[in-house]
Amino acid sequence: MRSIVYTSTQTRPITDTELAQILAVGREKNTALGVTGILAHKGDNCLGIIEGDDESVAVRFEQVRRDPRHTNVRVLADEPVAQRSFPDWSMAFQPLDPLMQEVPGFSDLFGPSQPADPMFGLTRARGLLEWFRKHPLAPLTSRTAEADEVPRTRAIGGAIAALHDGGISRFTLDVVAERAGMDADEVRAAFPTERALLAATVERWTQTIAAPLVPLMAEKGTVPFLHALLAAHAEQPALMELLAASLASAADPTVEGADYHRSTYRRFRQSIRDGLAADVRDGREPATMDPVRGAQQLLALYDGLRLQALLTTDTDLVDAFDRAATRMRRGWSEQYEQPSYWDTPGAGTR
Repeated sequence: MRSIVYTSTQTRPITDTELAQILAVGREKNTALGVTGILAHKGDNCLGIIEGDDESVAVRFEQVRRDPRHTNVRVLADEPVAQRSFPDWSMAFQPLDPLMQEVPGFSDLFGPSQPADPMFGLTRARGLLEWFRKHPLAPLTSRTAEADEVPRTRAIGGAIAALHDGGISRFTLDVVAERAGMDADEVRAAFPTERALLAATVERWTQTIAAPLVPLMAEKGTVPFLHALLAAHAEQPALMELLAASLASAADPTVEGADYHRSTYRRFRQSIRDGLAADVRDGREPATMDPVRGAQQLLALYDGLRLQALLTTDTDLVDAFDRAATRMRRGWSEQYEQPSYWDTPGAGTR
């Protein structure tokens, strides 16, 4: 058997809901692989322990290394072990919502009343975890996340340039290296696969465009925010193609990074729901609009029009959204009635 202990740095803040999703997906994946251990989050720092048979541990650690939510991945210990230190897979973090502690697999590692680990000192992995529990914000390695971020940022810049030039169909790590002015091995050290680089590029590119527009949601409402976001995306057809490819990847759970893309989309959907709920509360949208259904309708329009624009040349993306959203908002003011225009007699009826 093999045990790997590693540290990493989160590339962005992760919410309680997303951490719970990561825990659920991680437990399912690791159970299937026969892997046990723990992933502990505190601030931006993480410490992970993976244990199991050699091949399964190697597979799981490679998935961690490629995950765009982590950077500065550093191995602290990689050694053979006679037996497991952890009976199953768990995660430790400090949730804002106390109900998160009821999620299967949650570990109250950082709880104020958490006793010292009785197995401390019996294994190197347990010792490193206990150290992290007591000193979670201290660096565990001499290299910094900032040092790693330089080649990652250059590679992502090269990826965006490559996507502008040739789209996804011509996208390769070698092309990215050329556009970034980097050696191909440098790019592969930062992003071992094309999918890992594409996932990080989606994250960075969309955040760069969306961040300046987020205040619009609180100032003017969710629909004006989506209007502005769609207008910004319309100027970046390469980004829209990349987003469409990401959504297609998310639909196939066997594809590397699918759970990451799904969690990202769910987070975006939740932000639209929350925005609509605030709109109702502040009087920007009618009380007859259910934010959950409203978000479904808006995102069906938003995502559908982006796909149409990729496949047609006569789609005025922003105008089409504005017209449809205006009619949709009028409908939100009316009480919903089940339509009957598709009712037809059933088989055998007269």
